[in-house]
Amino acid sequence: MVLDFMKNGIVRLGVCILGLSLPCIAQDDLVLAQIEDQPIAVSEFRAYAANIPKAYQMGKTGIEADRILLNGLIDKKLLLAEAERAGIGDEREFKHKLKQFAEEQTVRLYRSMEIDQRISIVEEELMQHYRNSHRDRALRYAGILVATRDEALDLLDELEAGADFSQLAREHSLYEATRDQGGDVRKYYTIDDTAPPLRSIFSMQVGEVSEPLPWGGDPQRYLIAKVLDDAPVTFREVAQFVKEEVFAQKRLQRAQVLRDSLSDQYAPQIHYDKIDHVLMRLALSPEERVASPEEGEEVLCSYNGGALTIDDFVLSAPEKAEGYARDYERTWIVNYLQDSAIPNRMFMAEARNKGLDKHQIILAAVDNKRSDMLVSALRKREVEERLPPITDAEARAFYDQNPEKFQGFENIVATEILVAFKEQAHSLKEELVGGADEVQLARDYTIRKERAHHEGQLVLSPIGLYQDIYKVAKDLQVGDVGGPVKVRGGYSVFKVMEKQPAPKKPYHVFSERRARAYVKIARSQKAYVQYMRGLHKKYSVEIFEDNLLKIQEEEEDVQGG
Repeated sequence: MVLDFMKNGIVRLGVCILGLSLPCIAQDDLVLAQIEDQPIAVSEFRAYAANIPKAYQMGKTGIEADRILLNGLIDKKLLLAEAERAGIGDEREFKHKLKQFAEEQTVRLYRSMEIDQRISIVEEELMQHYRNSHRDRALRYAGILVATRDEALDLLDELEAGADFSQLAREHSLYEATRDQGGDVRKYYTIDDTAPPLRSIFSMQVGEVSEPLPWGGDPQRYLIAKVLDDAPVTFREVAQFVKEEVFAQKRLQRAQVLRDSLSDQYAPQIHYDKIDHVLMRLALSPEERVASPEEGEEVLCSYNGGALTIDDFVLSAPEKAEGYARDYERTWIVNYLQDSAIPNRMFMAEARNKGLDKHQIILAAVDNKRSDMLVSALRKREVEERLPPITDAEARAFYDQNPEKFQGFENIVATEILVAFKEQAHSLKEELVGGADEVQLARDYTIRKERAHHEGQLVLSPIGLYQDIYKVAKDLQVGDVGGPVKVRGGYSVFKVMEKQPAPKKPYHVFSERRARAYVKIARSQKAYVQYMRGLHKKYSVEIFEDNLLKIQEEEEDVQGG
């Protein structure tokens, strides 16, 4: 008995520790609040709190944090009760979206079980890919960079005739960083550290010379490379790359085998004469589709044991991003059917046969999703859609009264040189610091094609294409040199030419739209608070503060003792 008691005490204390700030009490049925005749007990509160991020507590601790969590649980239960009374969960579009979510989750579980979990990889496969992908060696090479392909071919003819590679590099290479050393980079590179145009040399032997390789710049330049030496790279150094690539390859292969097998079994047939109907249906708004549901029930694809209707396809197709109008075409529809919609239908049929749609993981995910959808739909219907329109005067007044919200970004003008190799970037940085002409260096070396005609000039800001460079440049002064910064495409070095202060944005269509959004958010939050107060009264919500204090005191006792 003593041992049992000690065990129970240890387990209970462990739960308290793992539960962090959650109360650890014996009376799980202690009632903290009541909604009409429905109690909220400690056990329900604890389960809810365990899934809520700390950020929701707004920095509060103790009883204040518990109050926030309890009110959040009450609000959720009120919204769900009101949504159920309104019949939102019975609406056609709601049911279809929930069904779609359930099927997506079920298919994901099926794919995990039938594809991912069935993949086995033996050591020999890893070692073979390690060798075939040339990750087993690092190369030291020399290069000759020239202006045209014809010039590169002429140099290859001279090499075949017995000319010395290093001497030709000294005489002809445009790459100043290695020209005086005969083109020798004087370092060993793995294939993952090598620019894509050069990776083909990893299939070459020591002493071999490449064909002309297209290089960056505008106009296009060409490189011929000679492998000077190689060094072994251990499997341990690249194991993660190799394992990920082998798994990805086998995953694709396994998925294709499964799809082919199921295609033989289900024999899907696309009804191509319905494609035009799909295009017309895609052009409709959700409201218009709901108004004529029978048109979406036509069969687009039939298969053994089932069918895919036009609306099944339309409602599962990738949605258009806001502000972007996708031009749906017959070819896109057919490709999406063959590559995604039909395979997923077959996977779903198999998943049902295995009972995966009833798996506890799926049921829990769908239940949570349904609650989230109900709450979201109710708030949209009862709060957001009931807001009065925002007038021009209200938008303008917000703009005038809140100038800090319409401040633009500081712009930094820089001259940049983007190159493929880190060592080259360091060398160019030294030249810039030493006073070299940044514009001339950009003309000669940058591989950023879209900037070549602008002599390397970039306008940097916290948003846009060059955020990584901006993060470094914002701490520099005009005239300072920054980098190398690893960016997509290579390594960036730059000189800060100008810093432009952030201006206030003028009142135009975009700032007006932003002002309207701010006003709408504030109005929506206020209306939501009022709506929730009404629900609290309607459902006779009562909070038992003494019981909330009691669980907090017990928690403090556990933590203190």
